[in-house]
Amino acid sequence: MTNELLREKIAMALNDMKAKAIEMGIKGVATASVLNNGETVDWIGEMKVVETPCNLKEGWNLVAIAWSKCGEVIATQADSGNPNHKKIMGELGFMGGAYDEFKGCKMAFAFSGASSEEDLVVAKYGIEKMKGYISE
Repeated sequence: MTNELLREKIAMALNDMKAKAIEMGIKGVATASVLNNGETVDWIGEMKVVETPCNLKEGWNLVAIAWSKCGEVIATQADSGNPNHKKIMGELGFMGGAYDEFKGCKMAFAFSGASSEEDLVVAKYGIEKMKGYISE
């Protein structure tokens, strides 16, 4: 699949994540990054804001946190927030990032803005939707 087509599918999955977050009554930031089948280093990443990029009241930059989760997922090839993973510079160690491989694509999806458990639900939902789009 071309990178352009992959980017379109990522955007569709992010729209699904946004709808899921709205359905759950949460807001924040959804991020997705995918390594296309056959690529080795060129991850394609996109982001979708669900009502707000920051929680200024509590002092959270949701964009930075969501991308940090994606970064941890890419580095570890596992869901973020694993207590056995020793954090490296740039990682915050929050749950809410999900990893999967499907049809040769490596996928790192994350959400930030709600509880860790809710963030992870939205991230995993995005990955499942992405698998469907890759299969089309």
